[in-house]
Parts: sequence; C-alpha cells; structure tokens
Amino acid sequence: MMMKLFQRKHTVNLAAPVNGMYVDLRKATETAVTAGFAIEPMEGEIHAPIAGQVTKVTAQTITIAADFGCEYLLQLGDLTANLEDQVVNWQVSVGDAISADVIVASVDIDAIHAANQSALITCGLIERSATDFEVSKTGLISQGDQLATLKIKA
Repeated sequence: MMMKLFQRKHTVNLAAPVNGMYVDLRKATETAVTAGFAIEPMEGEIHAPIAGQVTKVTAQTITIAADFGCEYLLQLGDLTANLEDQVVNWQVSVGDAISADVIVASVDIDAIHAANQSALITCGLIERSATDFEVSKTGLISQGDQLATLKIKA
C-alpha cells in the first residue's frame, strides 16, 4: 500500500487559449471547472491551453487528458442549442494528440454577441482539486500567455 506521505506535487501551467479580458471563474456561468479561469474573447480563434489528448468533444466543450491523470475542460460560451451549431467549428476530434498552442476551434464571436448570448471561454481542471492555484495575470490577456499555475498531487 502506498503512503500518501510520498505523493509528489506537480506543477502544471495553463496558457491563455485566446486574446481577451480575464474574468474571475466565480463570475462564469455554471461550469465543471474546479480550478481555472475565464476569458471574454476578442477574437474567435481558440487554442489549446495545455498539451494532451482530446477525450471528449461536445457542441460547446472539449476535454483534454494531460499529465498526472488530470483532465481539463475548455468551454465555449453558454449558447442555446440552435446557435451552437452555427457558431462553433471544432477543429479537433476525440483521440487527437494536441500541443499547447494548436487551434482547437473557430468561433463566430460577432454572431454570439448579435444573438445576445455569452461568448465567455472557461478553462481549467475538472474532477480533481488543485492543492494550489495561482493566476499570474489579469486584465488584457494575449493568447499563449502562461496564465495559471496549478499544483497537483500525483
């Protein structure tokens, strides 16, 4: 039996998936993210926040399995069903191995705003908690910025 005493903490960095304004995750609508952030996007080219393998794709989300048995969710907006098919174009599929900067989706931000819906992009760890979580930048965010650091027990 392994003792928890010897569990190591691993540091994981999440990059900003898009150019936009940082939003505190607590201000985001319902999300499964336990440690992460949200960004109000200024453009519709969405990149992967972390390297890993795509394990799930829905109309508005992708799940990425990454190091240390962790899964990360990237959620695009809070769209009604009739809008999501028109505005979100996923460019990855389940099983794809992706790097931290690959384009995973193109989103029609203008159409979302015209429909008076939220384009907020939520990103972060799911189904586990981080022992420590720190956001390194707020305000205006550039895609690719190292935005969040999580410590994970593994």
